[in-house]
Amino acid sequence: MPKPPKPEIIHKDDSILIVNKPAGIPVLRGPSPTLCEMVDSLTGARRRLMRVAHIIDDTCSGAVLYVATRNTSDSPRDQTHPETTYLALVEGVFDDEKKRTGETISAPTSRSTGQGATPSSHIRIMESGNGLTLVQVRARPDLQGQIREHLAMIGHPIVGDQQNKATRDDLHRLGMHAHQIRLVHPEEDGSQQRYKAPPPASFWRAMGKEPPADAAGLEHDPEREAQQGWDHVAGWYDKLLHDRGSDHHERLILPGVRRMLDLQQGERVLDVACGQGIVSEHLAHHADVEVLGVDVSERLIEAANERPTPRTSFQVHNAQELESLDAGEFDAGVCVMALMNIEELGAVMRGVASKLKPGGRFVAVISHPAYRVMGASAWGWAHDERTNLPVQFRRIDRYMSTTSTPIVMNPGEVAKGAPAITTITHHRPMSAYVDAGIQSGMLLSGCEEWTSDRVSEPGPRAHAENQAREEIPLFMALRFTKQ
Repeated sequence: MPKPPKPEIIHKDDSILIVNKPAGIPVLRGPSPTLCEMVDSLTGARRRLMRVAHIIDDTCSGAVLYVATRNTSDSPRDQTHPETTYLALVEGVFDDEKKRTGETISAPTSRSTGQGATPSSHIRIMESGNGLTLVQVRARPDLQGQIREHLAMIGHPIVGDQQNKATRDDLHRLGMHAHQIRLVHPEEDGSQQRYKAPPPASFWRAMGKEPPADAAGLEHDPEREAQQGWDHVAGWYDKLLHDRGSDHHERLILPGVRRMLDLQQGERVLDVACGQGIVSEHLAHHADVEVLGVDVSERLIEAANERPTPRTSFQVHNAQELESLDAGEFDAGVCVMALMNIEELGAVMRGVASKLKPGGRFVAVISHPAYRVMGASAWGWAHDERTNLPVQFRRIDRYMSTTSTPIVMNPGEVAKGAPAITTITHHRPMSAYVDAGIQSGMLLSGCEEWTSDRVSEPGPRAHAENQAREEIPLFMALRFTKQ
């Protein structure tokens, strides 16, 4: 388990401390370290005087206020009267009238105030896209869970809020962020002040929108990343596959590639965009062939060379410039889970064809382009009235358009507070891959679609999840043969 990062300090003086909490870290009670425990190390000699003034959900990110109190009888809320404004990414699109006027929800929640007051939440619609809407919300009296329940009541649950029957999980975390705190500063003559926690850039990307300049998240330089390949994610990717392994690689992709290539003893294979050499090692070991792996990332090639395998060699070379590769001819070629991350598809195909002997085979494995459209596809849930059972479906918002999208490669770890590991993925329809191969002088000689063999833990949705895995493929494998 990676060590959680320290919370980012938004503001600190002798009276208050405001930190930006990552999603997944509990504020007061829960698995250690809690935010309060982490804050202790940031506040020096005054740490025992700092008390939290409001609590946000563990799965929510954003601003949390601490106040220096004189003694345990002082109330940090009474000293500062904080009011928090949240951003929430919710399912669905609001009608035009609500877009103009906003909406106020006054309804009970499962967490009573004990004072007979009816909690209310005011919503202001900001923008929509990809079947999602970003809203700004203020809640009174801001009970824990109030906003989540109120949004679900009007049919717009927050993305990732399965507790309140959300069907989408685009962010792999709760789509809620404490964006701004307005408070009365205890040492500033009662003046009101505002402090903001940078909003997550992922909220806008999930809608297919460009994040605002103040959004938090790694900035992307597509030109630099195209030149350097996966250098900037090499350490993480190497650790992912070699240290933790990948069941999809081991049980689906590698055996499938070997079967489709039908390699013969002593043949030469070119592994295009080989990364740290996982495919090269597997083919050399199981098929008794000679493999050359090439990748534009110097760091990934260094990692491949640190684990030498008989009959394998590796060198730095751009997959979009294979025609200049001085390595002779090959009986077969392979490119596994990389064509989606390479901008010039046609250049790769032409380069592969130039290195194959007549009759040579090339197998490319990609995320299935019909069902895995970055920013435009997601799992959803429906109720089958015929069987009275839940059904999991795959929602596709667009398919034919060619797009380039920054993606977070480690969403599960980001939800726990780890830094995002990002790269660029290029979506293309299936016909783009087939046409590129044919135009390079190869013929399509095989196509397979591979589904996950994972099985859900027992539960009310397990059968539907297992059935969806069996019917909706993860990967597509294409085999081309040089004429």
